[in-house]
Amino acid sequence: MLSALLLCGEDATVRTVTRVFKDLGVDVDACVDQKNAIRKMTAKKFDAIIADDEIHGATHTLEAALDLPLCRKSVRIILAGEPDSVGLAFQRGTQLVLYKPLSPERVRHGLRAVRNLMAQERRGGFKRVRVEIQAKLSYGKFSGKPITVEDLSDSGAAIRSENQLPTAARLGFECMLPNSREPIKAKAEVVWQDTRGGVGIRFLDMPALSRKRLVEWLTSQISPDPTPESDEAPIKSAAKAGA
Repeated sequence: MLSALLLCGEDATVRTVTRVFKDLGVDVDACVDQKNAIRKMTAKKFDAIIADDEIHGATHTLEAALDLPLCRKSVRIILAGEPDSVGLAFQRGTQLVLYKPLSPERVRHGLRAVRNLMAQERRGGFKRVRVEIQAKLSYGKFSGKPITVEDLSDSGAAIRSENQLPTAARLGFECMLPNSREPIKAKAEVVWQDTRGGVGIRFLDMPALSRKRLVEWLTSQISPDPTPESDEAPIKSAAKAGA
């Protein structure tokens, strides 16, 4: 079973992350201070280490994992509340940022990508079907900024962007599906972001016609006799993120 160490002192966050990870088949060991976290990482291998940026020494804890033999390959995730903390986290070896506030839906969408990363590190890589679709994002003073969609579901997408995206703004998403004459449009938010341009977005609002087109297209991609898949399936390409 995959395992994760969670450094967090907020009970509600611990409950949310633990519940979602449990649904994804990941065991969570929670602690509330840096010293205890490093002690656990020294004694046990964890597939992921998650630290809340409100805990003193959170980013240093993730950085320390790189020097510990058992956790050197652990996926390192920061739970970020302040946009200013993201750059510092990346500089110290964090692979992925999950943004607060952490609703169950937002955590579930982001942790699917995290689980993919954990499984990839454990198995040394795996084959996945990739989608390459050009799309556009609009936010702030930017309009129609080009991005690449690498994975698409009815609830969100894994995309690749040349620029770091804002964490607190609503994004305008526009994408032309293969063999379609009209684009699908949606309002979205950033759920996770990695150091290589990978970004996970969650759809917040989508016009009924766009959703109909998206669902029809997704349905057309499903094999008539599909093989049951794990929870890794919804964000296929996010496995490159460290997703």
